[in-house]
Amino acid sequence: MLKKIRDIVRWAQGNWPVLLFWLACAIGGWYLGAKGYGMALYFRLTGINPEEWPPLLRLTAQNDPKVGSFVSLEGLTDWDGKPFKLPFPEKMTGLWFVCGRCGLEKTLRLAHALQNQNPDKVKVVVVYIGQPDAEFYQFWNSFGDLIFLRDPQLTVFERLNAPYMPRLYLIAPGGTLRYLSPLAGHNWQSERWQEELERIRRLLGG
Repeated sequence: MLKKIRDIVRWAQGNWPVLLFWLACAIGGWYLGAKGYGMALYFRLTGINPEEWPPLLRLTAQNDPKVGSFVSLEGLTDWDGKPFKLPFPEKMTGLWFVCGRCGLEKTLRLAHALQNQNPDKVKVVVVYIGQPDAEFYQFWNSFGDLIFLRDPQLTVFERLNAPYMPRLYLIAPGGTLRYLSPLAGHNWQSERWQEELERIRRLLGG
């Protein structure tokens, strides 16, 4: 027993930088957790249902852009990495953030329905976050009339506070935010999204 203790002490003496790093990480993690910082990224990486944490959802929602404020969409690119200019000058831009793990097919069907129901008033753009796979390209071919973009530096993603995908934003031609869907969209059933589309239809004057 005494020999084991001596071995542990010798190991600690020889590896004190590692122990110091672990201690710093532990203190930093506790501090960030206590303050609520970085929880949006935490949920995104772990896949934890954010609806189980309503106080943190409310904290995250405080970072939402305000309806009626100007929002910049600079930073979005096409699939070849070329900058894509938004918003559209003659109709509303429907910006829909999606990922491969947030009900992609269902979301694309909803985006397609939004555009088809309001073709003269809104143009839907799908911003895909993450690394696309074969399934994604299959869906792309199925919804070819939608515009698919990337946000390589996540600048617009962070600017619009879109960690809980799918999330929809309506942006006027002048860049004014007209509407944003509530948080925790990936936990909604299809009926809830249908209610959301009906609300948007009324907003568009349809």
